[in-house]
Amino acid sequence: MSGIIASLEYGNSLNMIKLSSLILIFEYSKTSMSSSFTLNYQQQVSSYNGGDQGFLNEVFTWWHRLPKRINHLKVFSKQDDKEHQVGDGLYAIHYLGLKPWMCYEDYDCNWDMVSRHIFASDSAHKKWWQVYDAMPKKLQQYCALTKHMDKRIKKWRRIAENASLANGHWKIKPKDPRQYHIVDNK
Repeated sequence: MSGIIASLEYGNSLNMIKLSSLILIFEYSKTSMSSSFTLNYQQQVSSYNGGDQGFLNEVFTWWHRLPKRINHLKVFSKQDDKEHQVGDGLYAIHYLGLKPWMCYEDYDCNWDMVSRHIFASDSAHKKWWQVYDAMPKKLQQYCALTKHMDKRIKKWRRIAENASLANGHWKIKPKDPRQYHIVDNK
C-alpha cells in the first residue's frame, strides 16, 4: 500500500490515538484492493474493538493525519471556552457525544449533561442542521426522533432543570417539528 490518510480519533481513552474510519482516503494499489489481501487479514487479525476502526488500526499501522479543517473533532477541553464555537472553513465535523439528530434541533443536548459538556457546541449543532435542512426529504426520515431518543432528551432536560445548570439550555422551548412526529424505536 502506497499511502493512507485518515482522521485522528481518540480511542478508548483520551490519550490513545487511533485511526478513525469516519474519513479514510486510500491511495489505490492492486495489493490493497485485492480481495485476497482483505480476506487474508480478516482471518489473521482481530479488531481491538470489534468494529471496522479496530480492524483498520491493526492492519494499517502507518497513516497520516488529515488537517483539522478536513475532519474537525468536536471536543472542547479549555475551561475558558464557555461557548464552544467551531470556526468557519471546516469541511467535516466529527461529532462526539450525542449526535445532532439525537437532540432537538434547537440546541445541542450535550449541554444537558455535565459529563458531556466537553462535546457540546451550539455552533457545530447549527451547522449540522443546516446540512439536514438542505438534504432531500427522503434522507431526512433517517434522522427522525425515536421514542427512545425523545424520552432521553426529556429526561436529561428535567435533570438539567432540577440542577439549574448555569448554561440555561434547558430553558429553551423546543420548536423542532420532529418532536411531533416520533417514530417507533428502530
